Amino acid sequence: MTSRRASLQPPGRDSIITSSEERRRSSIRMSHTQVENFRISDDDQLIEDGEDAEEEEDEDDDEEEEDLYQLDFQSPELSTDYWQIHKLVKYLKVGTATCTTIALVGLKDSGLDREVCQLALKMVGGLEVLLNILRTSNLRCNIGALQVLEAACGHVSTRATVYKLGGLQVLQGLVEHSQVKVRGLAASVLAQVCGLPSARSALIRDGGVPKLVALLRADAAAMQSNSEVAASVEGAARALWACSVSRMGRAAFLRAGGLEMVGGLLVGSRTALLVPIVGIIHQCITEAVFRERVEAAGYTSALVRLLHSSSPQLQVLATKALARCSVLEATSERLVREGGLEVLVSLLAREATTYTDAIIEKDPAFARESGMIGEPPGVPRSRKASVMPDTSSSIGVGGSAQTPAGSLMPDTCLEGTKVDMEVSGDPEASDQNGGSGQAPGDSELLEAVSEAIWHVSLLPNHVAAVKDLTAVPILVALLHHNDEKVLTNVVGALGELAGDPECCIILLRGGGVTTLIQLLRRTSDKLLLNVTRALGSCAADEDALSALLQQDGLRLLWSHLKNPNSRIQASAANAICTCLQQETEGLAEVVRSLVGGIELLVSLLESESEAVLSAVCAAIAKIARDPQNLAIMTDYGAVTSLSKLAVRENDTLRPYLAEAIAACCVSRETGLLFGQAGAVAPLVQYLETNDSTIRRPTCRALHRLSLEPENCITLHQSGAVPLLLEMLGSEDEVVQEAAADCLRNIRLLALFRCKTSNRSSRVTSRGSLSVRR
Repeated sequence: MTSRRASLQPPGRDSIITSSEERRRSSIRMSHTQVENFRISDDDQLIEDGEDAEEEEDEDDDEEEEDLYQLDFQSPELSTDYWQIHKLVKYLKVGTATCTTIALVGLKDSGLDREVCQLALKMVGGLEVLLNILRTSNLRCNIGALQVLEAACGHVSTRATVYKLGGLQVLQGLVEHSQVKVRGLAASVLAQVCGLPSARSALIRDGGVPKLVALLRADAAAMQSNSEVAASVEGAARALWACSVSRMGRAAFLRAGGLEMVGGLLVGSRTALLVPIVGIIHQCITEAVFRERVEAAGYTSALVRLLHSSSPQLQVLATKALARCSVLEATSERLVREGGLEVLVSLLAREATTYTDAIIEKDPAFARESGMIGEPPGVPRSRKASVMPDTSSSIGVGGSAQTPAGSLMPDTCLEGTKVDMEVSGDPEASDQNGGSGQAPGDSELLEAVSEAIWHVSLLPNHVAAVKDLTAVPILVALLHHNDEKVLTNVVGALGELAGDPECCIILLRGGGVTTLIQLLRRTSDKLLLNVTRALGSCAADEDALSALLQQDGLRLLWSHLKNPNSRIQASAANAICTCLQQETEGLAEVVRSLVGGIELLVSLLESESEAVLSAVCAAIAKIARDPQNLAIMTDYGAVTSLSKLAVRENDTLRPYLAEAIAACCVSRETGLLFGQAGAVAPLVQYLETNDSTIRRPTCRALHRLSLEPENCITLHQSGAVPLLLEMLGSEDEVVQEAAADCLRNIRLLALFRCKTSNRSSRVTSRGSLSVRR
C-alpha cells in the first residue's frame, strides 16, 4: 500500500509528484514540451483547488483533462520499471485467475507511488484491465485490483483516466459488495477519484452519497475488534469528505442523514478516522444551516476536546472547523465556557514564538508591562532569528517591508477550504524546520487559531477573557507575519479588541498603530477592510488618534474612499468619522489640506451602497462643524445630494442623513437651499417612526430648517404640526426642545402672516372708503 504524508485536503486533491533527482534517474525519454506538460496547468489547479461557487459552474466542463502525460515511444531506451509493468499487465490480460492474482501482487509491489510507474501503467492499458477485473466475481482478483488502483490513483492523470473509462460506476457498485474489505477499498478509491469536480458531480448525481453514508453505520465494538470494518468506515468518510467540497454534495449528505452519523463517530479515538470526520464537518459548516445543526447537536464540544489532540493534522482541522462555527454566538460562548479559548491562546503563543521573541528583544519594558515575559504553561519558548525590522524607529516601522503577503501559502478561497499546504504527521517535523523559519503548517494553524479568536472577540463580554489570557500582545507581534490570511485574521481580532481602552493602549505601546497604518498600503480587500475597521476603533483613543494623525494615517484612510470595493469605502468613511469626532485642534485645517478630499467625500453621496451613504453622511455631519469646510461642501453640491437622499425609505440611512442635514443648516441661507431642493417635506415623514435614533436627529434638523420662513410653510402644509406636538411628550429632552422650538417658529410665522394680513386688509378697506367719498 502507498504511504502518504498527512494532508489537510480532502482525499484525491493532492497529486504525487516525484523530485527532480528521481526524474533525472528515470531513463524514459521525453521532449521539452512533454516535460513542461508534466506540470499541471493553472486551469487544472483551479479545477482542483477552486472555490465552492466556481466548482458548481465548472464541474461539467471537465471533459476535460487532455492527456498531458505522453511518453516518447520513439526512444529506444525505456526504463526497467516500464517493461516490468508492461509484462505484468500482459499477464493480467491473458492469464488465469491464479496468474492474475500473482500479477496483481506484483503490480502492487512495483512502486506505483512513483509518477513514472503510474504513467507506465496508464500507457500500457493497465487501467482498462483493472476495471475489467473489477467487473468479475472473483473476490481475490477484485481485492487485488482495488489495492492496485488505490496506489495508482494518487496521480491526477490516473484519476481522470479511471473516470473517463467508466470506473466511477464500477466502484459505486462495489461499495455495496457483501465483503467488508471490498467495500472499504472501493470507497477509498472513490475518495481519490472524486478529487476531480466532474467525478464528484457524477457520483452525487448518481446517488452515490447515500451509499457511502450507509457505510458509516458500523458498531463501535465491531470497529474496535475488526480492522476491516474500521478501514471500510474510514474509506467512506474520506470519500464523503471529498464530496462535501461541493454544495450539491453537502445537500445530498444532509438528506441522507450523514450529519448524525458523523456526529456519532466524533467520540472515537481512532485518529485515521477522526481526520476525515472532522474534515467533513469543516466543509459542511461553510453553510449556515449546517453550523446551526452542528451547534444544536453539541458536536462543537467534541471539536473543543480535539484541540488537545497530539495529531497536528487533526488539531488544525478541529481549529479550522471551530473558527468557522464560532461566528455563532452559542459556539463562541461554548469555546469560552469549556476552556477552548485557553487552548487557542496557547496554540497562538506556541506558533508565534518567533514574533514574540523578536518584540521582547526590541522592547523588554513593553513585554513586561503586557505580560509577555513569563512562560505560558506547556508552551516551550525557543530563540529564533528575529523577523522584526532592525531600525532605530518604533516597533511598527518597516512592517510592510517584509516578504510579500501570501508568500507562505497560495491564494485560496475566502473560507480557506482548499489549501495546498500539508502538515506532517510527525510531531518532530516542526523541530527539524526550527532553524530555518516556520514549518509549512504553521501559517495554516495560525490562520485558523487567529480566526477563531477573532470570532470569539466579536462578543463584547468575551473581550475581557481574551485580554486576561495575554493574547493582545501576541496578536500585536503577529502584525509582522508574512502570510496575508494570518494578517487579515489578526487585524480583525485587534479591531474588535481595540474598543477596550486597555487593549488599545497595549496596541499603541507595541507599535501596532504604526504597523496598521503601513498595512493601509496593501492591496488585499479583506485585509484592508479589517485594517480600516481596526484604525477606526483605535481612533476613539486620543493618544492613538494623535499617533494616527502624525503618521499620515488620515490621508491614507481618505485615499481608500476611492477604493472600488464599497465595503472598504464604508469602513474607511466610518474610520474617518471616528477621527473627526475628537475635538482636536487643527483637525479642520487638516481636512482642508487634503487635496480633493472634500470633493471626493461629497461625490460618494451618489453611491448605490446604503452602507457607504450612511458612513459618508456621518462624516459630513462632523466636517460641517467648521464653517469653511461647510462652505466648500456646499460649493461641491452637498446640499443637493443630501436632499435627493431624503426620499430614501431606509431606516439605516435616515438617522445619519438627518444628522448631516442638521449639521449643515447652521445658517438661514443653507436652510433655504435645502427647502428649495425639496428636503423638508420628506423629513416630516421621518417623525412617523417609533425609532428614537431617527426621531432625535430629525427633530434637530426640522428645528434648524424652520428658521427659514418658507420652510415653515412647507412644514405646516406637510402635516408636521401634529407630529411635533406628539414629540413634546417624548422622554428625550433633546427631542422635546427641538420640537418645541420648531413649533414656536411655525407659530411665529403664522402670527406674523396673520398680522400682515390684518394690516393689509385695513389699508384696503380705508382705500375703498375714501374712493366712495
